[in-house]
Amino acid sequence: MSLGLKCLVGALVLVLSGCAAVGGNTVPPSVDVSGKWAGTWSFHNPTMGSGDVFMNLKQSGADATGDLTVTGPTQAEPTYFEGTVSGSSVILKLPYLSGTLDVSGDEMKGVINGIMPANVSLRRQR
Repeated sequence: MSLGLKCLVGALVLVLSGCAAVGGNTVPPSVDVSGKWAGTWSFHNPTMGSGDVFMNLKQSGADATGDLTVTGPTQAEPTYFEGTVSGSSVILKLPYLSGTLDVSGDEMKGVINGIMPANVSLRRQR
């Protein structure tokens, strides 16, 4: 086997190992995030902006989908996203959004990475 082929095979093994490790970190959902959520967001540097955030979520097993709308200096049309519920966390998937939101009862907090990272704090709407 040539050195170039050995390097290619080695790189492929490393990539596949990394993919398996990422997928292996999820645990079954311990929360159901379906429903409407509302709260606030602020950039890590608060002088850059803050506002309100609204999410409408649907969960099926470990899969979560929905839309997110924000107000403030980065006001935009609703953004679709997909995520995985692992334990009591929602892990948002690229290419839509990225970040992790931790759920505790009727509250959800974490960081969403958009234009810049933003702290998000939401409460389930009843």
